[in-house]
Amino acid sequence: MDKNLSFQKHILIVGKTEMERRKRLAYILGNCDIEYVVFPKSMSSFSDYLNVIRSEKLFFPFYESKGKYNLNQILDFHIDWISDNNCVFVFEDFHKVEDKFSLEIMRLMINNLETNRKSAVKIIITLEDETELINNLNGIVNETKYKTKTQVVESNLQIIVL
Repeated sequence: MDKNLSFQKHILIVGKTEMERRKRLAYILGNCDIEYVVFPKSMSSFSDYLNVIRSEKLFFPFYESKGKYNLNQILDFHIDWISDNNCVFVFEDFHKVEDKFSLEIMRLMINNLETNRKSAVKIIITLEDETELINNLNGIVNETKYKTKTQVVESNLQIIVL
């Protein structure tokens, strides 16, 4: 395991080939002492993500509903769930998903981790190149009283370049 890998930040595994990224991911997960959820590689949109959330029950409704919860309700409950749980979400080949979805999930996760350090869901993402993602995130995350948007992104991401 990498000496500096502590699951205190979100992890981006970038570079080389898909096989090399997959090997590094398998190594990290093989040495992971935190519960993790691997999302399907076929997931490419926010509705796909929410369907996985619903099927895996990765949300906790704070009120009972006689009918089913709609996707907006599930998302709201899920955002609360990620701030209360300490586990790892794994997304492979993140460069293949829709830009709107990838930016929104990263924004949610970074903002959540920034405000809730002790217990928050972390993510591991594999992708070919992080440059565009990082540049886009620098414009959409929430800045804090003490950190600029760029500092928030940098302080919440650990990039492993292969």
